[in-house]
Amino acid sequence: MSIADDDTRAARTPARPEPLFAGDQGRLPAEVRATLVRVLSSRFVDGVRHAPLWNRVLRHEDVLRSRLHDLYLELVVDRRRQVAFTQQLELEDDVPVLLRRDKPLTLAATVLLLHLRQEYDRGAVEGRDVVVEHRELLDHLEAWKDVDDQNPAQFRRRCESAVENVKEKGVLAPVSDGRYRISGIVHSMLTAEKVDAMTAALAALATGEGGEQGDQDALDDHDEQDGGR
Repeated sequence: MSIADDDTRAARTPARPEPLFAGDQGRLPAEVRATLVRVLSSRFVDGVRHAPLWNRVLRHEDVLRSRLHDLYLELVVDRRRQVAFTQQLELEDDVPVLLRRDKPLTLAATVLLLHLRQEYDRGAVEGRDVVVEHRELLDHLEAWKDVDDQNPAQFRRRCESAVENVKEKGVLAPVSDGRYRISGIVHSMLTAEKVDAMTAALAALATGEGGEQGDQDALDDHDEQDGGR
């Protein structure tokens, strides 16, 4: 190997940073390590809600993507909607899976998620953030009371649970008491194809057409992987 080859290889190899602890063999600076951990441990990064973290993701995007590829994960960065998340790579080879799928959503949570996606799209067309009220969400779900085949007396409790479920997924970011901003992650969770399938399945449920199990399967198909998405 020539001296020129040695120089080229050295230039491509990042210098090892100062160790952060005894025996530290890591090659990433502290800021990059912290950002990588936050990306891995969070469902997603919301650039509106967590601007400093979002800026670090953009600043170190290439190295973050490289390290995540080592784990068979993809880094998805949506600059337009200011969200970033990890996604399990789908490979033909049998590789370990790090991200697990969430449990299927209830009917109420599915209806709510689709409503939020539609409201977000309307706001995006107008160039504004969309803020919704807790009461408004419950009122929207009220229209599905007759479709719900469980105890009607428990319907409101299930609606409250649906709102909490969507909040836990980060789709609803609190801005004040009982008011939430719809995060752009809802657009990544529900692609256009999923929106069409879910809309058709819900319409069939509302009219009693089609097979109940088939409609429920169509609603369940939108599940996202835990940690992403």
